[in-house]
Amino acid sequence: MANTKAPQEKYTCTLSPALQKKAETELNEKSAWRDRDIQALRDMINARPDLNARTDDGFLLRFLRARKFDYDRAFKLLENYYHVRANTPEIFENFLPSAITHVLEKAIVTVLPGKDKEGRKLIIFRPGKWDPAAWPIYDNARTLILSMEKIIEDEETQVNGMMVIMEAAGVTANHAYHIGPRYASTMTNIIQEAFPARIKGMHFVNESAVVDGIFAIIRPFLKEKLKQRIRMHGTEYGTLHELTGTEVLPTELGGDGGPLEQMAQEWKEKLQSFEDTMVQSNKFGVVKMGELDGARGRQDSCMKQWLRSSFFYWKCG
Repeated sequence: MANTKAPQEKYTCTLSPALQKKAETELNEKSAWRDRDIQALRDMINARPDLNARTDDGFLLRFLRARKFDYDRAFKLLENYYHVRANTPEIFENFLPSAITHVLEKAIVTVLPGKDKEGRKLIIFRPGKWDPAAWPIYDNARTLILSMEKIIEDEETQVNGMMVIMEAAGVTANHAYHIGPRYASTMTNIIQEAFPARIKGMHFVNESAVVDGIFAIIRPFLKEKLKQRIRMHGTEYGTLHELTGTEVLPTELGGDGGPLEQMAQEWKEKLQSFEDTMVQSNKFGVVKMGELDGARGRQDSCMKQWLRSSFFYWKCG
């Protein structure tokens, strides 16, 4: 496990004045209170010896923004983030870009360069490019979540959010066979309850009746908020363009961004450069039972510190 007591790099805001205003309006983020809020979340972590989490400012800020600076909800999200990694080895074992090169080479998951007209990052997911005989479906899930890990480092994306475009051409009954309730439950739980991102929409294009069947499996696990952000566009890309603009979309979706294959190659190289960061990040997590006794010694002092600081925040907030 990594050392959470290592010196922390002080956070410096890189948001434009307009985005700072948006963060304040939509996320309850106030620059004057930001250091206080980050420390409050850090104190909650330090009071939990069973949780060896990253505690650097920038990392904690993701969770605060994703839960509109509600300390309890942000901590629960962070707790879920680590617990799902401990309990879902089919995705999070060997959770590294080097382990999903085969998926990237098929351009199944591609994050588009730039942002759409609302400042959101766009992820194109093409499940029809996957050969179920070649590798398990969870490799595709690992690639999607690793891609989200990379792009959520960007502060603008933390504020503006991201959208997934499901390009469903070529999806068959054979693909649908591998998407059962367990897979649907796992993925929707991660996206909705265990990842610090604002998911602003899921958009299906080139979908068929098979995709309707897949969506019927997934739908019961979706919260109403996300259900309202799902749209089926068929082959009418104009309705997608109204939401995203055309500047960053690939030629294949009627956009001006260029060929998707070229974008996919660029994303593969960018995600592969993320390897060392993920090696370090993977050192954090839920403390195993055999390691817990060594961590208990600091629980009382951390709890007292957290109670004192919580009282301070309550009095001063």
